[in-house]
Amino acid sequence: MTPMKISFSSQMTSSLSEAILLRMISVEQAVCLIRANLLDFGTEETSVKKLDSNITAQSILADRDYPPFHRVMMDGIAVMFNIYQEGKREFRVDGICPAGEPQKILSDLSSCLEVMTGVPLPQGTDLVIPYEHVKIENGVAYVIKEEIRSHMENVHLKGSDAKNGDVILASGEQFHGPHWGIAASVGAINITVKKKPKINIISTGDELVEVHAKPLEHQIRRSNAYALKASLMLFGYEEIELSHLPDDVEAIENHYLKAKDNFDMMIYSGGVSQGKFDYLPSTWKKLGVKEIFHGIAQRPGKPLWFGVHDESKTVVIGLPGNPVSGLVCLHRYFLDHNEIYAELMEKIIFKKDLTYFVPVKIQYTREGKIKALPLKMKNSGEFSALAGSDGFMELPRDQSVFNSGKSYLFHPWRPM
Repeated sequence: MTPMKISFSSQMTSSLSEAILLRMISVEQAVCLIRANLLDFGTEETSVKKLDSNITAQSILADRDYPPFHRVMMDGIAVMFNIYQEGKREFRVDGICPAGEPQKILSDLSSCLEVMTGVPLPQGTDLVIPYEHVKIENGVAYVIKEEIRSHMENVHLKGSDAKNGDVILASGEQFHGPHWGIAASVGAINITVKKKPKINIISTGDELVEVHAKPLEHQIRRSNAYALKASLMLFGYEEIELSHLPDDVEAIENHYLKAKDNFDMMIYSGGVSQGKFDYLPSTWKKLGVKEIFHGIAQRPGKPLWFGVHDESKTVVIGLPGNPVSGLVCLHRYFLDHNEIYAELMEKIIFKKDLTYFVPVKIQYTREGKIKALPLKMKNSGEFSALAGSDGFMELPRDQSVFNSGKSYLFHPWRPM
């Protein structure tokens, strides 16, 4: 198979000045700087009525032993183990124990009680024999299947899951369905969680028009903002507002001064490269935003800008305006997901001293592998090329040949 060679337009490769190229940091350095400087947005209370996917900021404790009693695990009959061991196989049925009723007592230890799944094990019994192994006729249960049985068989022992006061969900867990079921089981109605930021996505550029408008020949619809918002929402972010700014310093300044106190995070799309109308980095600096870094040795997405306004406690992110670049940067650096590896299906040659992010279509095999087919792209402005993609692979900077069958980091467009 011919190696896949992917090249971007000369416009992209010359988009940064020599000064920026010289001070670009690595992907790994960018990750470390973001983790060290990304603000803590505090905590808030959520509840079982909301069932969101926030990260817990408290440990959840068992409010009693779990299970709180010896719990019958199968429908059948409950008998005394020693009597069964002595060879008895016929038991008079002295009653029935449906789930939801208090624990009953077996008075005659040579008889049995019918028990349903979930009921407290009757006092005086310590073995449950399932209905499939017995036949009940005229009020007598006959054991019809012989096998070696053990003490407390088919019984979920009291406190075997957790003891009263045990930590059953540690702080720092991102909630999913089973977590909420566990929280509900211990009566944790209200839970303190990490607060997610209130976000303003700001598209920039005089060439952009609203999506419902008919663009003139020199205009395009402002689609980036919607792609970014959708990505954030898929990863559990809810409070997101969209804005648009022209390439005008005064308009940028006025918007920032009003918005910085209302939003925890401001994500700009475009205006962070080296063009004559890319006013954002100098404007942020003028307004007191501390630059953490500007420029990463990667393709696409070199011009990524990240900073923090200490006074207002606002995180400022400047994404490249090219749609693929912006989405790659958002997903790689600011959306939480598990570390996933996929196996490359085609050889790629990329002879640049840059980390390379390539869109891929993934396939799942019966052997449990994730395989990734790289998709051809002309440049990072080719939004439509992402239509068939599931995410992108991260090909390390210290290589130039990436062979088929080798595994590399995979970043999905949606949580996995």
